[in-house]
Amino acid sequence: MISLILCTTEDVESYRSEIKKETADAEVFLGKINSLTEEEKEKIEIIISYGNYDDRLLEKDVKSLPNLRWIQIISSGVDQLPLEYLKRSNILVTTVKGIHRIPISEYVMAMILYFSKKIPEFYERKQQKHWDASIMLHELHGKTIGIWGTGHIGREVAAKSKAFGMKTVGVNRSGNQVEHFDDIYTIEQLQEVVGTFDYICSVLPSNPGTRGIVTSHLIEKMKDDVVFVNVGRGDLIVEEDFIEALKRKKISGAALDVFHREPLEENHPFWELDNVVITPHASAHSEMYARRALQIFYQNFKLFKQQSYTEMINRV
Repeated sequence: MISLILCTTEDVESYRSEIKKETADAEVFLGKINSLTEEEKEKIEIIISYGNYDDRLLEKDVKSLPNLRWIQIISSGVDQLPLEYLKRSNILVTTVKGIHRIPISEYVMAMILYFSKKIPEFYERKQQKHWDASIMLHELHGKTIGIWGTGHIGREVAAKSKAFGMKTVGVNRSGNQVEHFDDIYTIEQLQEVVGTFDYICSVLPSNPGTRGIVTSHLIEKMKDDVVFVNVGRGDLIVEEDFIEALKRKKISGAALDVFHREPLEENHPFWELDNVVITPHASAHSEMYARRALQIFYQNFKLFKQQSYTEMINRV
């Protein structure tokens, strides 16, 4: 009998009986690795985990599971996993890449509308009980959105932007054309095209080619009053340069869901800026998240039992 450990108890605890049924009554443990007895650690063959932040899987903890064979990560990123050890140990890793596209794309459009329809100004007038019909709103129709990253999430943002009549311009590594985009450029061409974007949405991952690319030099090439939404990784931005641009309204508004350091420090300048929306890495949060993640896990579990390892979904 295969045994499971679920490290993400808050999200999947209510699915415990379903998981047991879908995995042929496998024994299910709920909790962190360090909460297990030595006997329980011997049983573990599969882990279901976010694999990051509070649910991070440390190498020393993974090493304590001598029969571990597979880790199903219920997020898309694996940068916080002990990948070298997992590779040496032939431990399979799969993710749920793709399930974030709906909630994150809805978040992006909500934030773009928040700024274009001047929701902060109207809220302020409401607090003052002041009727002010002079506030000028902006249409999305005919505007250009630059979407940095053209994977699952980027394509969904582009599709929703198209529904608003926007021009969609993608930025990726290859420059190859992707569905729902009018034009595609490489990251190397970003300096040339960034000045055409009315709105920018970054879903770029963290890697040597993306870290720190939003500098004062790139910002100066942006349109005045550009709106910037970041749902990719926080280290894309050089914070000092970004803050200065926000203060002088070169960037008129920013919705930031990711940061260099999380949680964001209480004394960070972002908190004090009235043209910044801060969300705690929450753009993917949805009542459907665990359901979608577990559907991928169930499909992978069947393939795992059949030893069809190369066919498993989102294998890293």
